[in-house]
Amino acid sequence: MSKENKPKLSITQQIELLKQKGVCFEIYKEQDAYKFLQNNSYFFRLKEYLHIFKAPISKNYENIDFAHLVDLSTIDMHIRRFIIRLSLDIEHTLKTKIMRDFSSSNDDGYEIVNEFLQNNTYTREFLEKNISKIKKLCDNNKDLYLPSQYILHKYKWDLAIWNFVEIVQFGSFLEFANYFYQRYKNLEFNSIKNSLFNIKCLRNAAAHNNCLLSNLNDNIKNPQKQVVDEIFRRKIFKNKGSNYIKNNMKNRVVNDFVVAIFVYNAVCKSTKMKANCFNDLWELFTTRILQNARFYHKNKLVVRRYIFCLKLIKYMKHNSDIVS
Repeated sequence: MSKENKPKLSITQQIELLKQKGVCFEIYKEQDAYKFLQNNSYFFRLKEYLHIFKAPISKNYENIDFAHLVDLSTIDMHIRRFIIRLSLDIEHTLKTKIMRDFSSSNDDGYEIVNEFLQNNTYTREFLEKNISKIKKLCDNNKDLYLPSQYILHKYKWDLAIWNFVEIVQFGSFLEFANYFYQRYKNLEFNSIKNSLFNIKCLRNAAAHNNCLLSNLNDNIKNPQKQVVDEIFRRKIFKNKGSNYIKNNMKNRVVNDFVVAIFVYNAVCKSTKMKANCFNDLWELFTTRILQNARFYHKNKLVVRRYIFCLKLIKYMKHNSDIVS
């Protein structure tokens, strides 16, 4: 690609290009679309959602108004925000679990961190860089604002597990949790360990503001088997076989989202916390997402993904207090 065949476009030209692709401006007028592309979002992001409305044969898009793109981008924003909240809660509950299990072990809390850092180059280099940055801040009489900065400034490499979990990044924490439970076998952790990579990917995608709903097609061959089996075991979809569940989870975002919900339900021990979480998720799926439901009635893929997730959320909303 080059500037000759992919030239810079003004907002007016961007709107014209959308019109050439079959996007209408009847619900959402052109002057409003111009303002939206100026102040709310930008063309190269918004156009990602066009893929949801791609016609089977034509290169153009069918049954789509600019309002569809605006609505889908807004729904995506709400879902990303919920995923961030969900992943933070999962991180907190996993840290609570590992500290609870550590307290009942014979580990002193220092040795296992040292061993982990010796075997994990990425985390060791991350700490080394941050210790160096903090030293420079202190040498220049700069204030340390974050608790993690105080911890690294005070203890440097002499970190106990209770210090370490407070300063480490989410991905490194998950690797440490795997390392910890290789030594101290735990059935509960063993049941979710194969799902943690999915949660990490979903969290990173949401944190980096990726367009999660830009592709709802099948794009993975093998959904997370443990979660598929668990959904089937609970008979959430009556009269449906495991293939029905598997086929609905062949989209990466749907798969990882469902996995995150089930891991959260498994590790969170507070029934009140779970009830609040699933009530809020139910509210999102039955209010804001349905605000412009008429936009998607003809889109079988969107409807199918939505109904699948909605039924799972409904089940969790009514059963999260009694399942783990």
